[in-house]
Amino acid sequence: MDTKTLKKIKDELNKQGLFLEKIVFTFLLEGGEFEVRREEPYSGCTSESFEGTIDVLAVYKINDGLLACLPIECKKADPEQKCWVFERRETSEEPTFPFDYYESFGSKINYKKNIFFPSLGYHGMKFFDRAIQSFEFNEATGIIDRNSQKGRRPYYALKQSNEAVSSFIDERRERVCEIAGVEKNQVDILFIPLVVTTANLYTLDYKPKDIGWDGGVPINKLNLEEKKWLHYEFPLPYSLRARNGGGLGPVKRPSFIVNANDFSTFISGIIKDCKRYIL
Repeated sequence: MDTKTLKKIKDELNKQGLFLEKIVFTFLLEGGEFEVRREEPYSGCTSESFEGTIDVLAVYKINDGLLACLPIECKKADPEQKCWVFERRETSEEPTFPFDYYESFGSKINYKKNIFFPSLGYHGMKFFDRAIQSFEFNEATGIIDRNSQKGRRPYYALKQSNEAVSSFIDERRERVCEIAGVEKNQVDILFIPLVVTTANLYTLDYKPKDIGWDGGVPINKLNLEEKKWLHYEFPLPYSLRARNGGGLGPVKRPSFIVNANDFSTFISGIIKDCKRYIL
C-alpha cells in the first residue's frame, strides 16, 4: 500500500465513530463502576421486528436490588456538520414522560417512579429539557443538511439506543442480569438510553407570539443556548413501546444526548444520583 493511500485510510478511519466508541468503552471499563460490553446485539419480536447492535452497553449495580442499564450509541459528527439544534416542548399538555423502571416484583414496568437527576441540573420533573425535534447544521456555513439520513442523524442515533432499551426490557432482560452477575428477576432495572456525540449541542429558544404567519421569527428573537447534555423525549413507534401488564407504555421515552467532552462529568452525575437514588 502506498503512503498516500495509507494516509487516506487513516483519515477516513478518524471520520468514523470507531475511536469515539472505543474511548467511551475504555473510560467506563477503567472507571470500575460499570460492567461494559461493546457491540452488544439486541432484537425485538413484535409485529415490526427489529434488530441491531448497540455500541456500548453499560450496567451499573446501584445496590443489591437495583441496576442501571445504559445502552449507549456513539455518534461522531461529520467534521462539517457539527451543530445539533433541538426544539423543546414548552407547553404542559403532556406530563414529562417517565423513565422505564422495571420492577422484579410483579415483573412489570412501574411508570409511577419519578426519577430526576439534580447533579445534571434536573432538580425536578419540570427542569427536564423536553426536546422534541432535532436539526443538524454545518458549523462553518450554518446551512442545514437536507439529506434525509444525515440531516436526521440525531434522531437515528436516538432510535438505535431506544431500540436497545425496548429489546432489553422485553426480550433480553436476562442478558442485563447476566452481565451484572445477578439472578434474573431478583433486581429492579432502571433503563437510561444515551447518545454520545462530538457535535455541539444547542436548544432553541423563542416565543410563539413572535412567529409570523409566514412561518418566520425575527433573528433578534431567536436564541440558541449551548448545552453540555440534554434530555430528549423520543417518540416511540408501536414496535418499541414496552408491554406493561397487557397494555402499552408511554408513547415517548426520556433519553439523553451528551457532548463527548462532557461525558465523564455526565457519568459522574448519573452515578452520584443513582447512589442516593431519588424517587
